[in-house]
Amino acid sequence: MAEIIAILNQKGGSGKTTTAVNLSTALAKKGKKIALVDFDPQGNATTYLGLMKREMKNTMRDVLHEKIDINDAVRVTEYEGLDLIPSNIKLSGIEGYLNAQTSPISVLKSKLKNIKNKYDYVFIDAPPTLNIIATNVLTAADSVIIPIQADPFALEGMVDLLEVIDIIAEDLNSPTKIKGVLITKFRANTKLGKEVKAEVQKYFEDELFETVIPDNIKVSEAPGYNKPVIVYDPDCAGSKAYTELANEFLAREKNE
Repeated sequence: MAEIIAILNQKGGSGKTTTAVNLSTALAKKGKKIALVDFDPQGNATTYLGLMKREMKNTMRDVLHEKIDINDAVRVTEYEGLDLIPSNIKLSGIEGYLNAQTSPISVLKSKLKNIKNKYDYVFIDAPPTLNIIATNVLTAADSVIIPIQADPFALEGMVDLLEVIDIIAEDLNSPTKIKGVLITKFRANTKLGKEVKAEVQKYFEDELFETVIPDNIKVSEAPGYNKPVIVYDPDCAGSKAYTELANEFLAREKNE
């Protein structure tokens, strides 16, 4: 049965979607069966993997509204082992619907039950907010990966996110584990980059991934070509880093 892992940071520009797409693709290339759930109304993960999101039917919004079963929303991508459940801007109107439900924070969790037996891992690309959509993500998730951009404000807002994780864990009497914290857009040759890394290390200790994702132009270019960077340019520094992240991720799994 799949482990459900949310990739979440309420601060924009953290590399959240980039990490969701590239870690999912890298793990699929290593033989794992992966589902990537685009649960962000921006639908960036959907576009990243080459789907035309605007007029798309059978999306996560339709799943939540119980118009279709979640299995009917699954798209097989061109990357073997990687499936996508897409979203688009129509998901942005889902908050009112969720709030009207009997168990508003558990709607997504109930839907994902229908695909858990088909995959090794289900990743959720969460929106950069802490609203009812993000709360659904945290309720559904077994664990969380938090990408943090290496800038002076890296830890800004992190206390709020951790408090929300703790509140949900307390309400459900089920802690949501922090799978790992990932530094992105890292510049190793700068004093600032080193200082930020040291501060994040001090704050998160053992939860910090040893792998860091560099501030690499190819990582920025790849979404424009609707390809994961590990496919767009397999030999660039960003691709090597995401492949290394997948290796570290699997190594941690063995040790748990």
